[in-house]
Amino acid sequence: MRLYRQGDIVIREVRRLPAGVQRQVSPVLAYGERTGHAHRLEGQGQIWRQDTELYLKLEQPSRVVHDEHEPITLPRGVYQVVAQREYVSPGEDRRVFD
Repeated sequence: MRLYRQGDIVIREVRRLPAGVQRQVSPVLAYGERTGHAHRLEGQGQIWRQDTELYLKLEQPSRVVHDEHEPITLPRGVYQVVAQREYVSPGEDRRVFD
């Protein structure tokens, strides 16, 4: 199984779409945690949602783009999109440096 990463999302290849998914019209896969820029799918791929889980079904290679990251090209296939979040343990001081 192949894995791809773009900023705070990971896209992992899966065998098939799970039962009960529903088609999503928006091309947005996720919004960036700090800036709000969107990770977007370009091309003819379909985005599917099941509760909070997001999946892609690509019949041809398609690109995922974001304003702050290099685009990635995904080959034909089925993928799960996982949004990663920074973990801050209780009592830990979280500082953002810009």
